[in-house]
Amino acid sequence: MAAEIRLENVRKAFGKVVAVRDMDLVVEPGEFLVLLGPSGCGKTTTLRCIAGLERVDRGRVYIGGRDVTALPPSRRGIAMVFQSYAVFPHMTVAQNIAFGLRMRHTPKDEIKRAVKEVAELLQIDELLDRYPSQLSGGQRQRVAVARALVMRPEVLLMDEPLSNLDALLRLQMRAELKKLHREVGTTTVYVTHDQIEALSLGDRIAVMRDGEIVQLDTPHEVYDKPAIVFVGGFIGTPPMNFLRAEVRKADGRVYLAVGDFSVEVHEEWEGKLGEMVGTPVVLGIRAENIEVRPTPEEGTLPAQVIVAEPLGSQQLLTVQVGKDVLKVATSPELSVAPGQTIGLVLTKAKIRLFDEKTGEALKFD
Repeated sequence: MAAEIRLENVRKAFGKVVAVRDMDLVVEPGEFLVLLGPSGCGKTTTLRCIAGLERVDRGRVYIGGRDVTALPPSRRGIAMVFQSYAVFPHMTVAQNIAFGLRMRHTPKDEIKRAVKEVAELLQIDELLDRYPSQLSGGQRQRVAVARALVMRPEVLLMDEPLSNLDALLRLQMRAELKKLHREVGTTTVYVTHDQIEALSLGDRIAVMRDGEIVQLDTPHEVYDKPAIVFVGGFIGTPPMNFLRAEVRKADGRVYLAVGDFSVEVHEEWEGKLGEMVGTPVVLGIRAENIEVRPTPEEGTLPAQVIVAEPLGSQQLLTVQVGKDVLKVATSPELSVAPGQTIGLVLTKAKIRLFDEKTGEALKFD
């Protein structure tokens, strides 16, 4: 059974540092929500407030419609998986998984059946008689997840559970966690600073900064249409490029001036931008939405190649456009050299514009 999570005006401070700033948040039943942000943004504190490991200074926490603000973790219907696997070294895998059920005085035959079911689900049923010291990091992480799931929680809270694994194991565990969530359907809140994890796992992503959620949306929307410059610069490998530009108009057409060069804008934007002539803006564009011409041509943005990095399936160029440095993703077959001047074509439909002062995205719909 999956439960809704609702935070209403939740605030948590440590001395003068406000870790969670008057947060309102609803996690739908069965949803996989990712809390994403840099270190110190308040994502783990938010998770601990949901769990009851931190007492909120004000506001209310609801799980499954119940006000659990004053309840201890044991009475909230939750289970947690931490960054450190926290498995008991003196217990076998089976004993580790069964620990919570034994504390509940669940009958032995029920414990045996539940442990077998969840071990098969996580593909560790052949490891039940082993001790943690005999397991790999990925296997220990599966044990920690199994111990949480065997409790049949309404809510599963996960705090950077993959950060101690190597890159290949993280890739495998991401896929397994996504498959597991689809099969179990427990409401899940997952904390990470890894934006690749967030994009691949979440039904929605809550991007946090300084104790606040600055954007809450699907992975596609957060990546493609960042609400503020911070989100575009935090999410993506490489992150979104930003160029200083100014709105101008000539011969009845609105365009963006980037230094001495002009960039065409989407036709549907011309009405609103026509009212902003002379206004400086920030132009955002993803590396994969820039086309490269080996030599500058009319209508292209001249750029000087600083570095070319072959990355197997693609080549990543670092280029200089005026005072701005951009990352451009190209075909690995494209032959360019440092110091070479190339031409860039920005895909009009993928240009994002931001207010220079506030950093907020300009809306055209």
